[in-house]
Amino acid sequence: MTNKSKKILKKMSWVIISFILLEGILIIALVSINTLSHYKLEITTSLLLENIKQTFTHLVGFVKNNIAEKNPFFIIGTIFSIIYSLYTNSRNLNKKEGWETEDSNTYHGSARWSNLKEIFDTTNFIKQPKSKVQSDFKKSLEKEGK
Repeated sequence: MTNKSKKILKKMSWVIISFILLEGILIIALVSINTLSHYKLEITTSLLLENIKQTFTHLVGFVKNNIAEKNPFFIIGTIFSIIYSLYTNSRNLNKKEGWETEDSNTYHGSARWSNLKEIFDTTNFIKQPKSKVQSDFKKSLEKEGK
């Protein structure tokens, strides 16, 4: 499986998960409102939870009935759930912001582990004896002082 197909699969799974969660919230809200309107002041928590449990037990029938009755709250809520799930998960996964860019754009005091390429960097640093480094440093200070 290629890297691109993994990203697409990951995006699609998040779209599906977020849609299912939003649809579940919508169904709970619709059942709660329907129960409240049916029982009015005689509603109890156990009655409400029983109706929600019953609805999720017979979820296919509930969805079919709402589509057959053309329930506008259910239809609009489902369309909103689909659009919102697609929108929130359509952002570019390659775009890195904030802390994610610290691997490539570090600065003094960044708290992260170095990778092997940074530790054994032979292109930017040349191994020199300690005495040569100290003498070069002293010479640079003398030039700055004049």
